[in-house]
Amino acid sequence: MLGRKNVNALNHLEIGGCDVVDLAEQFGTPLYVFDEEEIVGAIREYREAFAQHYPSFHVAYAGKAFLCGAMCRLVAREGLWLDVVSGGEYFVARGSGFPWNRLIFHGNNKTDEERALALREGVGRWVVDGLEELECLLEESKRYVHGKLPVLLRVTPGVDPHTHAYITTGRVESKFGFPLVEGIAEKAFLLAASSPHLDVRGVHCHIGSQIRTLDPFLKTVDILLEFMDALRRNHGLLLEELDLGGGLGVPYLDGEKGDFPSIRSYVEALTGKVREKCLSLSYPLPVLFVEPGRSIVNTAGSTVYRVGFVKEIPGVKKYVAVDGGMTDNPRPVLYGARYQALLGNRVEGGEKETVAIVGKCCESGDVLIPEIELPRVKRGDILVVEGTGAYNYSMASNYNLIPRPGVVFVQNGTARLVVRPESLSDLLRKDVIPEEGAE
Repeated sequence: MLGRKNVNALNHLEIGGCDVVDLAEQFGTPLYVFDEEEIVGAIREYREAFAQHYPSFHVAYAGKAFLCGAMCRLVAREGLWLDVVSGGEYFVARGSGFPWNRLIFHGNNKTDEERALALREGVGRWVVDGLEELECLLEESKRYVHGKLPVLLRVTPGVDPHTHAYITTGRVESKFGFPLVEGIAEKAFLLAASSPHLDVRGVHCHIGSQIRTLDPFLKTVDILLEFMDALRRNHGLLLEELDLGGGLGVPYLDGEKGDFPSIRSYVEALTGKVREKCLSLSYPLPVLFVEPGRSIVNTAGSTVYRVGFVKEIPGVKKYVAVDGGMTDNPRPVLYGARYQALLGNRVEGGEKETVAIVGKCCESGDVLIPEIELPRVKRGDILVVEGTGAYNYSMASNYNLIPRPGVVFVQNGTARLVVRPESLSDLLRKDVIPEEGAE
């Protein structure tokens, strides 16, 4: 099992001290369940490792992995910054009381409305993603509510992190950032630094997600610090901050637990490399930012389903259909992501069988787990898919007009609803239905 789960005397799965069968009865299914202690534990591991190995740092939670009002408040309480990538994420953060001066505002195509919102309310750092955005900011930053606008410029260092193509963002051909080739990034920094309304704080990059080894991160440190040193030597521009983004991968299966660096080993390697490189360049140690998302929330999250119909094709396959699927977890169909599961109401014992876990959508590709061995499954069983904390709730949809699940935080035997499940009525709430007879 992933995370801090237990099996109780009833042979039921417990998450955060809460029986998943009781959670299913109380809140309905499908249901996203987050172990709050698991989230806090990961956050504190980041903070403590950095405090031990580096003098000046900020950890910013990547809200795109999973964000709601309760998560914003947890992140704020733990002293982290928050990385937001849209006006919607910004609005939820501010509406939840998150401090504006700890927000990092991302996005490769910030709309006029999104830019105006952030300029009106404030940001801790604004990450500039391209030349046209920078040209807009040269004028718009005159209206920034808090004086000079603190910016980082995102660059693409040309590092391949060897992950899925859809979550690789650091290669030269990426849609994100200023490439280092042909002096493009260099010219952008000089243009930004010429503005009296922009406070150019440093360099940002994010090379990708679900990265399995430390080497791509360390190569990125080399490249970016050499770039920063070239700006200092050639133009007298000393940048004081380096934001290395996120990307640390996590296991989704028990068999992968030894395949990924721990948070602590990642921090030790990263900070050690920054120190070593700065020493070799005689460059002052920059303030270091990282933006973890998946490595903070994924293991903490599970999705609780109720089994519907079971269909067997003799000699071919047995399908177990659950009351959710690609609408609450699109990652298997998008990325070929692999998951593991267990029966929450009968965790251990009983005759085993090999089945496929499928969703209820009108799509042949709506397969959550193509093959898994479980105790013999029957209609009404509670199935728990593990490791769904990142990019499940945040990527959920209403395809086939299926309502999206609610979210529950659990801790020390107490469950609290933090996002209510959608109802059928919610599906009509935004519709504008013409009156009968109207043309």
